Amino acid sequence: MSNSDQKLAIGIDVGGTTIKGVLADTRGTVITSSEAVATPQTGADDVVSAVVRLARTLREASVDAPVGVCVPGIIDEEHGIGIFSANLGWKDAPLSEKLSEALGSFVPLGHDVRSGALAEALWGVRRPSCLYVAVGTGIASGVVINSHLAPAPPWAGEIGQIPVPHPDRPYEVVPVEQVASASGIARRAIEAGIVPAGSGAREVEELALSSSENARKAREILETSMSLLGGILATVCHQVGSLPVVLGGGLCKGGSLVYDPLRKSLESGCTVMPAPALLCAALGSSSQALGAAALAFQSHGIEVES
Repeated sequence: MSNSDQKLAIGIDVGGTTIKGVLADTRGTVITSSEAVATPQTGADDVVSAVVRLARTLREASVDAPVGVCVPGIIDEEHGIGIFSANLGWKDAPLSEKLSEALGSFVPLGHDVRSGALAEALWGVRRPSCLYVAVGTGIASGVVINSHLAPAPPWAGEIGQIPVPHPDRPYEVVPVEQVASASGIARRAIEAGIVPAGSGAREVEELALSSSENARKAREILETSMSLLGGILATVCHQVGSLPVVLGGGLCKGGSLVYDPLRKSLESGCTVMPAPALLCAALGSSSQALGAAALAFQSHGIEVES
């Protein structure tokens, strides 16, 4: 296929603080990308207006390109409704309908993590079936089967909300993302007094690798956090099968202090089934916008290349 024949689509990722977009081809190659713009915090209509402006700018390079959009929060993908977003101020917002009307063609709405899962399956790790787990401020997941997102009702994939005993306060039960997300790991280290306020998981890992007197405590925090997450993932795998587990989000660039206890716990939790492969996501911060572009292709019957 020549470049002139290559189909293009626009993917727009609405984040909690910024909105960014890409124009991509069916191979997942980014042709051009937009500058990030601030996400309005004043409700669905203002977010829709910002997305429409960004899409029209990207359409200057390809006037017929279909558009896909992914957003955070609780999403009804089938009906294109943003059920709830605490940060962006909407409830039961018909986002797909508003976007489609403004842009003149159908705009599919996707969950941001599930969109990232689709892009990774197609163009990142290139595993057509996988369990994608984003570990950043929170923890969420998406399942891809044969290069398509598995249908999911609202609230599906919110595995970060599964309750676990707090490793530092076993009498207290909390959502696993409070202790095993990147922000949760940092919070535990701050509460332990071994890193200053404002530190992130990367600083905890750096401390764990150092010769500091606090290195042992940092290693303990990483090990217990990842062991808890590995046990949760093993439970999920018993439902979806031994699919490759793709770790994305801010924690995926961690080294052996992240992956070794996570893999060990995942393997020990898989009792009667083969333990799945554990892979690092490959697309970085562009995965969600690329996933939205993939949704645009698929919803308009355009075959993508993986």
